[in-house]
Amino acid sequence: MKFGIGQAVKRVEDKVLITGTGNFTDDVNVGEGMATHFVRSTYAHANVKHINFEEASKLPGVQLIVTQKELDDESIGEIECLDFVKNSDGSEISPTSRPPMARRVVRCVGDIVAMVIAETKEQALDAAELIEIEYEVLPAVVDTKSALAPNAPQLYIEYPGNQVFHWQVGNHDETLRQFETARMSDDSIVELSVINNRIAPNAMEMRQIIAMPHPNTENEDELLIWCGTQGTVSLSRQISKALSLPREKVHLRSGNVGGGFGYKIFLHPEQLCVSWAAKKLRKTVRWQQDRSEGFVSDLQGRDIHSFAKALVSNKGKIKALQFKNQANLGSWLSNFGIYVPTKSTCRTLTTLYDIPFVSLEVTGVVTNTPAIDAYRGAGRPEANYLMERLIDKIAFDLKVDRIEVRKVNLIQPEQIPYKTVCSGTIDSGDMPALFNSALTNADVSGFQKRKKNSLENGFLRGLGIALYLESCGNGKDGGVDISFNEKGNVIINAAQMENGQGHQTTLTQIFSDRLGYDADKITVIQGDSRLSPAGNTGGARMTVIQGSATAKAAEEILGKAKSLASDFLKCDLSELTFEDGIFRHSKTNKTITIEYLAQTLFSENKPHPFNTKHVYTTVGPSFPYGCHVVEVEIDKATFVPQIKKYSVTDDLGGVINPDTLAGQIHGGIAQGVGQALYENLVYDEIGQCLSGSLMDYTLPRADHLTMISHYLSNTKCKNNYLGVKGVGEAGTIGAPPAVVSAMCDALSVAHIDMPVTLSKIWKNRK
Repeated sequence: MKFGIGQAVKRVEDKVLITGTGNFTDDVNVGEGMATHFVRSTYAHANVKHINFEEASKLPGVQLIVTQKELDDESIGEIECLDFVKNSDGSEISPTSRPPMARRVVRCVGDIVAMVIAETKEQALDAAELIEIEYEVLPAVVDTKSALAPNAPQLYIEYPGNQVFHWQVGNHDETLRQFETARMSDDSIVELSVINNRIAPNAMEMRQIIAMPHPNTENEDELLIWCGTQGTVSLSRQISKALSLPREKVHLRSGNVGGGFGYKIFLHPEQLCVSWAAKKLRKTVRWQQDRSEGFVSDLQGRDIHSFAKALVSNKGKIKALQFKNQANLGSWLSNFGIYVPTKSTCRTLTTLYDIPFVSLEVTGVVTNTPAIDAYRGAGRPEANYLMERLIDKIAFDLKVDRIEVRKVNLIQPEQIPYKTVCSGTIDSGDMPALFNSALTNADVSGFQKRKKNSLENGFLRGLGIALYLESCGNGKDGGVDISFNEKGNVIINAAQMENGQGHQTTLTQIFSDRLGYDADKITVIQGDSRLSPAGNTGGARMTVIQGSATAKAAEEILGKAKSLASDFLKCDLSELTFEDGIFRHSKTNKTITIEYLAQTLFSENKPHPFNTKHVYTTVGPSFPYGCHVVEVEIDKATFVPQIKKYSVTDDLGGVINPDTLAGQIHGGIAQGVGQALYENLVYDEIGQCLSGSLMDYTLPRADHLTMISHYLSNTKCKNNYLGVKGVGEAGTIGAPPAVVSAMCDALSVAHIDMPVTLSKIWKNRK
């Protein structure tokens, strides 16, 4: 099999990407359409007293200037939170929605106050300069502590004290009793406060959008929308609902998507505004987002303040855990803004450790900052970071070895399947064996020698260790819709939308492996709300769900083909063999390829007999896990840190393509290193972002990293057909705690909050 499962074949997507012939949003009808400019609030919190755009509307080329009032006059819908939890007392959360533009009050720098549509971008900018806006400036809050303080400025009447919800999970009462009885034992209580810093997604491609009257119809209400998204169907449904249009009248397409990391799943205000404007003007309208605009208008990630308390024996065995998290939700509730710090975070809260008593309490808080939603890992990085930092703190306080603390708490092989206190059941794995392999692979035994050599050369060297657990790929989506054409070629319409992961290669390999089909005859189509089944790319779920659906569909096709091949070869099914795409009559040795059979069966008058739709539902999530081991050096003269050695050992289940798998791990690690050492969205007390450009917000560069040694210690997942485990977020989950662990070890301190900047290193020097 030349393009089968397990082979490191080259990605089929890459030719157009590396030759500059891809089809991103800005490549669609280049230069055509009205230009859009959004007038945004320069204040984090203010009442909008008056807006005057009379003079601005008179400028040449200006087509339309509107505020939220005009959208309200047409009853345009709003962005809704799509997943809620109940408060710990059983009460419901008061729902609020986000209008596309500010209605009387702005709650964040960057809130849209007006939209200008003009023939050129320059004309739109000139008009925006003439718009007069009168504000009544109000006090702002930018973090959970100040937002929850007595007499803090209030953002919503629905959320007294700025608290949206208080939620808890775990065996809460039993956990509290364990801590109450600890006073009568020799056990210790270890406490830790951790900040998971706020970060910006910063995909290569910004959130461009083009909306136009549909060129293939004379229906005045029908729209064609182009934008980079992680799921065209769900986004088109939200837009059609807001515009009061039938779903079929909003045709949303995505070409190539230059990165997503979660935030391109969700509906943003600009998408509603531009779509409405195209419908209103009956013209093509396009918005080209600037990078600086993205810092104030994109959904952001993380921003959790956590308080942890562990009840431990003198050997570091954890008997009970109590976590209290304050989640900054930003200035409005995004589609999954509540889900991430609650249901998603608890999925891997205790990671790879056997801990019988666990309580998690989460308080959701609104602040005068951009809204928070899913960013690569979406809750699981936050949970794993908190757990691993607590493990290191236990070792530090008790003066025991970090490795031994981890070993004494690990889930043992005989405990698998292991039911966690707060979430699901881990179906497969051998955690102690993987941990031992990881320590060997990283040559931890030789660290002291390397540390001594570094010190002799003026560098502090630290060793960081982090175990991690991911939970991903549960449930189903719209599946795959597979059809055949007159040439015998295969078209796979897939539910999830690629934004850099290599979906086309993965699904092509799976289909080719099952049927022996030539990869050149397989086309994977994504990103069309009229052709694609419903589904979003997120949560490391594509191969688990879509891959299994494709494999199952291929086997259904093979079942159909066998009977037709036996007719063609004039033999019984028992006399028919199939290997590498070839049917063979075992007695006559006559053959026919499945590709040729598919071609001969094509008819213009009826559907192809091989056409198949399949929706696959997993038994449960996959649980990838692993161990990151990092060594850093800190220059004693300049305090500049440098990662010198990076080793990761993973259990990722079945492997479709080793190269694409490694690429996902490496990319995830880069983002995790970025959060650990460099990336941070900082707001001052009046809500102005102080790191709102790439001059102030540091993204990880090639020289910030080192060669990554990647090892596999795989066990097949039992919860999906292919036995695979999601890999897209694994690197991002394991990297931050490992890097911070190494930095703390180099400085001989218990904990430093991310990002570990030069100033923090200087303050913690010995």
